[in-house]
Amino acid sequence: MNHVRLATLFVGVMVLLAGCTGGDPVSEGGATDADGSASDDGASDGAGDGSAAESGLDVTESERLLADAGSFTAEWSFAVTESDGTESAVTSTYLVDLEKNRSVERLSTVGPDSRMDFETFYADGTTYTRYGDGEEEFYQVVDGADDTFESALARGSFGYESVEDAEFVGQETFDGVTVDRYEYTDPHLWRQYGASAFGSDENVTVTDFTVVVLVDGDGLARKTQWTLTGETDDGEPVSAKWHYALTGVGATTVDDPEWLDAARSRQSERDSARIELPARAP
Repeated sequence: MNHVRLATLFVGVMVLLAGCTGGDPVSEGGATDADGSASDDGASDGAGDGSAAESGLDVTESERLLADAGSFTAEWSFAVTESDGTESAVTSTYLVDLEKNRSVERLSTVGPDSRMDFETFYADGTTYTRYGDGEEEFYQVVDGADDTFESALARGSFGYESVEDAEFVGQETFDGVTVDRYEYTDPHLWRQYGASAFGSDENVTVTDFTVVVLVDGDGLARKTQWTLTGETDDGEPVSAKWHYALTGVGATTVDDPEWLDAARSRQSERDSARIELPARAP
């Protein structure tokens, strides 16, 4: 089993779930509780409490709710485990402060085909980017508008209408907020799809496909994830997981990164090293 075939399955799943919109998969959050995870303590049936459970899964106002909140942290990730045990993952984290017009975007990858990590910081009309780390570290400084808010929203694009039959299973706490938990499982559909999604030489049978959505009282999907497990014709297990999470809603701050002075210094050195050629004679 190779990574390309798992990625092929991932793309196919997202095309179906996103209603052929080509939207990115959804991931789970950036800033977290002290323990970095959701809490299941105090789960209840949510009956009669005016929560999203009474009106069904409706999360269509995410952009407005996040804009009104003024700041948030978003985390998106996609991970696969191949039949030979190789694990690969990519994670994007976004910190957005709309009120102060500052943002951070981080990308990290894990696995044999991982690429160079980077971090981007935006403030005062300038974007600073650090690539790599240590001896391989270098910087880029560019003036221009910031699109981190739009990028963070795009990462969370998900075809919720495809799982409108998701079942409300109770309430829990995520990032200090009470949320309704919805779950959707349809292994039959994905067994049929997965049989041919991994290529002709090594088919995969999907044994489980589950979507989990956590929705707060305002109708904001705080966390969305899907997990897929399967096995090859030889009985080797494979899996894929995608998640998108929103944390620190209304409470995210964007500080200067530790490397900002170094980026400015390098840019200043490059600017001062430029040689202005004399104008050509007419």
